Amino acid sequence: MKDEAIKRMIQEHEGYRDEVYLDSVGKPTCGWGHLLAKGSKVPEEAARAFFQEDYRAAKADYLSLVRHYNLDLEPVRRAVLIDMLFNMGFSRVRGFRRMLAALAVDDYELAADEMLDSKWAIQVGKRAIELSRMMREGEV
Repeated sequence: MKDEAIKRMIQEHEGYRDEVYLDSVGKPTCGWGHLLAKGSKVPEEAARAFFQEDYRAAKADYLSLVRHYNLDLEPVRRAVLIDMLFNMGFSRVRGFRRMLAALAVDDYELAADEMLDSKWAIQVGKRAIELSRMMREGEV
């Protein structure tokens, strides 16, 4: 058999899943039987595809926050929220209720303070300092 025929056979046997699932022995797997194991290599092309999908989701989540909190942020502050959404996900950012309430009334000082007064700020360190400064100043 030629390589292309072997690949098609394996893909048919494995089946394709666009979500991570547990294989028959309980290991996280995706695609056509790709094992997701600690220390395994991820091709840069795959990492770029993951990044693009995660970024698209963060932007969609940002639009949800805009609608829910009636936000009207200029580009730098919008970028801060998208970065936070990318890093933490929608549900954790929604937990920053005081920050989001401050943004709804354009109180960027308080919003920046609330960002720094969080477990997230301790976890990400310099990232939180940089993003809070950007939120406070509205500049990169």
